[in-house]
Amino acid sequence: MSKQKLSLNKQLQTIIIAVFLSAFLFGAFFRGSFHSIDVGISVWIPSIQSGVITVISKGFAIVFDTQSLALLSLGVTAYLFIKNRRAEGLLLLGAMGGEALLVGCIKDLVQSPRPLNGLVVDTGFSFPSGHTAGSIVFCGALAFLAWHHWERTRAHVSIGIGVAAVSSVVGFSRIYLNVHWFSDVLGGGMLGVFWLFFVILVFQLLHYRVDFESERFRLISLLFFILAIVVIAFIVGFGLID
Repeated sequence: MSKQKLSLNKQLQTIIIAVFLSAFLFGAFFRGSFHSIDVGISVWIPSIQSGVITVISKGFAIVFDTQSLALLSLGVTAYLFIKNRRAEGLLLLGAMGGEALLVGCIKDLVQSPRPLNGLVVDTGFSFPSGHTAGSIVFCGALAFLAWHHWERTRAHVSIGIGVAAVSSVVGFSRIYLNVHWFSDVLGGGMLGVFWLFFVILVFQLLHYRVDFESERFRLISLLFFILAIVVIAFIVGFGLID
């Protein structure tokens, strides 16, 4: 990639980061404006609920739960370490760890209650949707890594559409189960896109400043991986994340 193309790419990423962060903050501060829409959708949802869709939605709730994504990220990272792609593994772990921390902090700060007519019992606060944000960051990070190995435009488009489709289905499932308001899913989506592009931009900047093949980096990456195993085992074992 030429320096000019790389510079344009970074500029575009910076714009996307600024736009989605601004949109998220705007939505968070003016959530009250969505109240009538949130209530209207929540009241309408039971009219389209059915057995098959409910089972599928509950399945997405399990797969894209924060604990499940943490364990999946750990497994994928272990595979990447075995393939000597440690920097990419740390990218995924950092992206998912940061996303979980961001969502948790914002939930505690906003303290928005969940809808009362949920099909499943979900604990914790409502805004933003962690499932939606997590699906975007997890699938988006994997897509970014895949793009480096499939350079054809058609593959990039297909992967991008796949990420958008999965994240959209996950977001809809949260509204369908009535464990989140529409504004929660919208906020989770904007937060997820912001964080995904931010992490990717940081990774690309580090890529040109850090020798990922050095022995020092290998040692540091191994220590971070071991630390991640301990932390994830602790928070999953004690149920510290929803």
